[in-house]
Amino acid sequence: MSSLKHFPILLAALFTSAAVFGQGQGGEYVIQGIFNPTIADAQKKDLRPEPIDTIMPDRPVSFDVLSVKATIPAKVDSLAAAKLNVVQPQQKLYKGLVKAGFGLYTTPLGELYYDQARSRDNAWGLHLKHMSSAGGINDVGPSRYSFNNVDAYYNHFLRNHEVGGRLMYDRRRVNYFGYAATDSVENLIDNAVRGEDDLKQYYNDIGFAARIRSLYKDSTLIAHDVGMEVHAYSNLSGSRETNVRLTADLSKAEQGDRLGLGILIDNNAYRGELRNGLFGEVRSLTLGDLRTNGTLIGLTPSITREGDKYIVRIGAGIYVDAQGTTTFHFFPRAYASYSLFDDILVPYVGIEGERRRNSFRSLTRENPWLIARPAIANSSLLYDAYGGLRGSFSSRVGFDVRLSLSAMEDRPLFVSAPNAPFGDQMAVVYDRVKQFNLSGELSYRMDDAVRFHGRIDVTNYETDDQLEPWNLPPYQLALGASYSMQGKLIAKVEAQFIGQRKAGYYLNPSDPTLFAPVPPTTIDLDGFLDLYLGLEYRYTKRLSVFLDMSNLSASKYERWYRYPVQRGLLLGGATYSF
Repeated sequence: MSSLKHFPILLAALFTSAAVFGQGQGGEYVIQGIFNPTIADAQKKDLRPEPIDTIMPDRPVSFDVLSVKATIPAKVDSLAAAKLNVVQPQQKLYKGLVKAGFGLYTTPLGELYYDQARSRDNAWGLHLKHMSSAGGINDVGPSRYSFNNVDAYYNHFLRNHEVGGRLMYDRRRVNYFGYAATDSVENLIDNAVRGEDDLKQYYNDIGFAARIRSLYKDSTLIAHDVGMEVHAYSNLSGSRETNVRLTADLSKAEQGDRLGLGILIDNNAYRGELRNGLFGEVRSLTLGDLRTNGTLIGLTPSITREGDKYIVRIGAGIYVDAQGTTTFHFFPRAYASYSLFDDILVPYVGIEGERRRNSFRSLTRENPWLIARPAIANSSLLYDAYGGLRGSFSSRVGFDVRLSLSAMEDRPLFVSAPNAPFGDQMAVVYDRVKQFNLSGELSYRMDDAVRFHGRIDVTNYETDDQLEPWNLPPYQLALGASYSMQGKLIAKVEAQFIGQRKAGYYLNPSDPTLFAPVPPTTIDLDGFLDLYLGLEYRYTKRLSVFLDMSNLSASKYERWYRYPVQRGLLLGGATYSF
């Protein structure tokens, strides 16, 4: 306490000495009064955290009901009579359909369909068809033809399988009219032993088929489709063939992949004879019968993986052909595609190969004017490497553009072979043919009433032994359109254009020269345009009338050398459902 009392005195003495020291330096300071120093209070912010409560206080809610009475005046209204229309859950089906017509060149047409309507247990049906014509082609031989067909089937549905069978009969008649009809030739025909019968040919086909197919809903089970088809085929000249074909397609899902296996057993027995035709008996004695028998066995394993946007399939074709000499064939097979922009564009690539059966039946179906006993040999599609782009710009426009490079060993080609002294026929020769193909398809659907479609193929061929790819067109163009006026009037228009082809013609009428190294004479076949117009008017749901017009340009073009087609075939008739 004593030291605090003397603090002012000491502070005053200090300032007095400072004044004296300052005066000695040339300055003078005078302090008067009592000095009381103080320290200002510091204003500091209190930064200690404080809780902030964001919970809103509860407010009492009250509901008030206001009693309001609405007054609605009574009004009497009349209701119009209503017609009850009961719509059947399924459209009515008619069991039968008959079609009949008649056209130029004395061309009758008759057709009958009769099927079972609806059933959960089975399905069966019958189809009959007849069409014939007197020909009517000028400056050539008699060009009559006829087609008769009978087809019946039966399918039975089990719990997990479908079992079915089919019976077939087909009879076709053609005339060898590929020669110039002069008076001298007509006199020769009239004076012949058998006359005009030497110029006709019949093909009879009797067959049956059986099939069993699985209907499993579980994809992990082995799905199978097993079938058998048998054909007994013959012609009027005595050549005949029996073909038995067994097929099986097996598949199973395994860890996201689809494993598949195709099995083929094809046995064919062919015997060619020359019992018919002018001088046929003499030639058959010197040449004898032509027999070709053999069995073709094939296995086609594959594995397929499919995603949301892609499909990849890898496999192979393994074949053993025991026709003549036993040969082994192996072909790689693969396919891949990828979807872009929700299937607007789908690029794809692939390669295919297989061993193909050429039979007496398949060759004469393609060209019915073959000689009585053509040579039979199987073909090999060595490779068909292709790539393309398909898609749809909208729900109305679809397209497919494809580019391919392929080669086929022993591809059948047709050349003309004269049948002395009249009635030129066709013979088959085999050669290795390479081809480069560019094709495109386009379809457009304006609405449900109008539709258009078109396709173009441009092909370049290369042969090894033959001078030309006989009768193969370098380009083809097909256009079509259809129109439906409220389902009552239906019109269809189709146009087909085939470019110029090369035909081969042997001048020597003897059959053995067809297989000699002597080349045939090359002849140019002009390109042609074939226009078709079909009209149908549906008078009722059961009765309709139709009119078909083929070759509207009335051009006498040749599909095969010396075999022109009819000019402007007009065929009209009616259909009736019952």
